[in-house]
Amino acid sequence: MSGLKKLISLVSAAAITISVCAVSASATEAYDPYNYDRWGDPIASQAGYTADYFVSGDDIGVGSFNEPADLFVSHDDLMYIVDKGNNRIVVTDMDFNLVRVMDTFTYEGETTTLKKPTGVFVDQYRDDIYIADNENERVIKCDKDGNISMIFGRPETELYSSDLTYNPNKVIVDKAGNVYVVVKSVTRGAVMFDANGKFLGYYGANRVEQTAEVLANAFWNLISTEEQRLRSTKSTPIGFSNFDIDDMGFIYTVTESTETTTDLVKKLNPEGNNILDSLGVDNEFQFGDKSPTYYSIYAKNSSLVDIDIGPNGELNILDFQHGRIFQYDKECWLLFIMGGTGEQLGTFRSAAAIESYDNKLYVLDSRKNALTVFTRTAFGEIVTEAANLYNDGKYEESLEPWQNVLKYDGNYRRAYIGIGNALFNRGDYEEAMEYFKISISRGRYNRAYEGYRDIWLKAHFTAIIVVLIVVIVLLIVLGKLKKKGKLNFLRKGGA
Repeated sequence: MSGLKKLISLVSAAAITISVCAVSASATEAYDPYNYDRWGDPIASQAGYTADYFVSGDDIGVGSFNEPADLFVSHDDLMYIVDKGNNRIVVTDMDFNLVRVMDTFTYEGETTTLKKPTGVFVDQYRDDIYIADNENERVIKCDKDGNISMIFGRPETELYSSDLTYNPNKVIVDKAGNVYVVVKSVTRGAVMFDANGKFLGYYGANRVEQTAEVLANAFWNLISTEEQRLRSTKSTPIGFSNFDIDDMGFIYTVTESTETTTDLVKKLNPEGNNILDSLGVDNEFQFGDKSPTYYSIYAKNSSLVDIDIGPNGELNILDFQHGRIFQYDKECWLLFIMGGTGEQLGTFRSAAAIESYDNKLYVLDSRKNALTVFTRTAFGEIVTEAANLYNDGKYEESLEPWQNVLKYDGNYRRAYIGIGNALFNRGDYEEAMEYFKISISRGRYNRAYEGYRDIWLKAHFTAIIVVLIVVIVLLIVLGKLKKKGKLNFLRKGGA
């Protein structure tokens, strides 16, 4: 306990030191790195990543980009850049040396070109390339030489309403070869095809947020006539804007809307159910910026436009509204926030896509016509190590890295929770209580207190029983004395 008390007593001094360090660290950034404190308010923090450099089309040697729309890093370490305005896919290695430009394709002996492409995906199991050819109203499947083997066009079925346009925006493919397509006009989820191009239906629709208006409409529909219900306004979910798929086959989606808080980020199982709902209240997760209540009427909600699943299962989420990147570990705990709006390195005018590779992040800006490369810092490496160890169930091994995190940033709440959890799992309940108290984690504190109480009761069980026996015997003796009148005699004598 002495070491812990010393740490707690130095928190205030450490926070001052960290604030100075944070200012120093952010001096090289065009934005101020921050995180959230125990009350959910933004607070200065160490940078988890630092912006290194821009990469433009001219740097690669293909001329200027024009509204680049998407990025993808393939399993064979190639970067695919969707150059929307130039109707092409630019392919480089991870050092941005040009590998090829895909701008003409062959299908059934005929030459064809792209028209405003907006998405690309490379199937790691079959080496096929899928391109969302937006204004040609199709998704094409081709090889690296541009030979098209299949086209996924508008579904010819009554299930796909004639009122809906078909302009594919993003595309991914699962292990079985099923193709999922985000179409902006479709709010029922991703349009899903099998490997042979057969339309299978819709996948992973968002829920309708239960606002007062929605609840009122539901009530009136219960008491309305059929004719009135046909004329009433129908509540429809908002379609998600982008997605990614991990090595286990789980699909993660983000929704761009700033008008809803329902299903902004989802992790979907094969049945299309959001398994993030099962994480429970302990995780306290909230995606994007948090709006402090005292100025929330002036704050703009995040607009999430892309999600990337990193090599350790971390979630890298791109916020168009504020030009920020939010990185979470695989259990959805916030790790780092970086970026902002502006012209300087590390900020964005129109953040469009994000990808990760090793210890780097790549962010595409469709107005700057360039991408920015971020590299993880020493602080970022320690946090990542601690989070990965803990999430892999290596609680003892995660303890020292979490303690090192606090040496960098005494305000990093996740470290206090991580240390508290590690101590709790090895049975050090009393010490765990102190860390949970600092992080204002009431549920965890209560569980640690229950563990501490059980140990205390077991350690003092004999003494408690002896005291109870003495009390019981004393009560019995006093009862007998009272019956014989001796108790009254003693009371009078005492008086």
